[in-house]
Amino acid sequence: VFNAVEKGLCQYGILPIENSSYGSVGAVYDLMQNYNFHIAKGIRLRISHNLMAKPGTTLSDVKEIFSHPQAISQCTSYLEKLGKDVKVTPCENTAAAAAAVAQSERTDVAAICSYSCVELYGLERLAADIQDRGNNYTRFICISKKLEIYPGADKTSLMVVLPHRPGSLYQILARFYALGLNLIKLESRPLPEREFEFMFYFDLETSVYSDEFIRMVDDLSSVCEEFQYLGSYSEVI
Repeated sequence: VFNAVEKGLCQYGILPIENSSYGSVGAVYDLMQNYNFHIAKGIRLRISHNLMAKPGTTLSDVKEIFSHPQAISQCTSYLEKLGKDVKVTPCENTAAAAAAVAQSERTDVAAICSYSCVELYGLERLAADIQDRGNNYTRFICISKKLEIYPGADKTSLMVVLPHRPGSLYQILARFYALGLNLIKLESRPLPEREFEFMFYFDLETSVYSDEFIRMVDDLSSVCEEFQYLGSYSEVI
């Protein structure tokens, strides 16, 4: 997705970054370091997982289940109830899992995926809402190559690399506090080419048009080794 947006193969890309039950999607944060992009919009969706199979398959027939590792982890309790005789196989995403089941000649396979796969792949639902928690939400971001800021943008995302010395992170957090900016997300990911050094990702409640935002940008550029403004946007709930 990052690659397609950066090369101009598509105008927008949608990526999951955090689940309410199982936390951040680390692989996405790791990839953020390698691509040029901006965040145009955010959305928070309730995720309902379903067990789907080819028409005519019953739950007792299922011997192997395919899905993305995140979906598998969100349905742990249900999968444990099925017993050790049912094999669980990770794949690249839930849609690919549904497609694999639809295209398979086997009649003992199923996929954990969304209900939309019923029409997309001609599957039947064997079980609904199999996730561990009813309030299972995932946050997604919509990325674009060019910076796009729309009316109502009240959330700002930044990515920084700090000097490897005591107090570097404190200097950033102290500036947020001094400016009255509410920090709603802090994520750290290791820098591959450096030992025990990290990239920090921040989500802040602030408009790009506020005086506090301008002062923050001026301050951060002087204390960060690398500073990337990812965008200001609103999150649809």
